[in-house]
Amino acid sequence: MSEFLTQSAPAASQSTTASTDLSETDLLRSAEFRAWLTSIADHLIPAGDGMPAASDVAVTADQLGRVLNVRPDLAPHLLRAFGATMTMAAADAIDRLTGSDLDALDAITLAVAGGYYMHPDVRHLLGYTGQQPRTITIAEGIDEDMLMRVVERGPIHRDA
Repeated sequence: MSEFLTQSAPAASQSTTASTDLSETDLLRSAEFRAWLTSIADHLIPAGDGMPAASDVAVTADQLGRVLNVRPDLAPHLLRAFGATMTMAAADAIDRLTGSDLDALDAITLAVAGGYYMHPDVRHLLGYTGQQPRTITIAEGIDEDMLMRVVERGPIHRDA
C-alpha cells in the first residue's frame, strides 16, 4: 500500500464489473470505489458547526492513502464492503453491514474517521497541535533525597 499515493488511478473506462480483474491497490484507487466511499464518508461525517464534511478533506484520496499506509490490513475489509454494498445508498450500506459484516463496517469507520482527524485542516479547526514534549517540575516542599532512595531501591511488589 505504500505506493498508494504515488500512482495514478486506473482509467475511468474500467467498469465495476471488470473490477475483479484489478489488483487490490487499483481497485482501492478506482473511481467507483472512491465514489462509493465518499458517499459513505459524508454520511458518517457531514459538514456542520464550522467543521468540513469528510469529502472536503479528501478522506477517500490522500487521507485514505495515509490510513492504508499505516493499516494495510483494512484494505480487504473495505473491498469486501464495497463488493457487498456498492449499489446501495450510504445509509442502506451501513445498515446492511451493521447486520452482516461488522469487521467491514469497522474498517470503513476507522478509515474515514482516521483520515478525517489526521487532516491538518481538521486538526487546526479542533485546536489540536499534536503531541508536544512537556517539562515537568517537581513541586516545592518535596524532599528529593527521599524520592531518590525510592528510585534507587527499585520496584518492590508481589504478584497478585
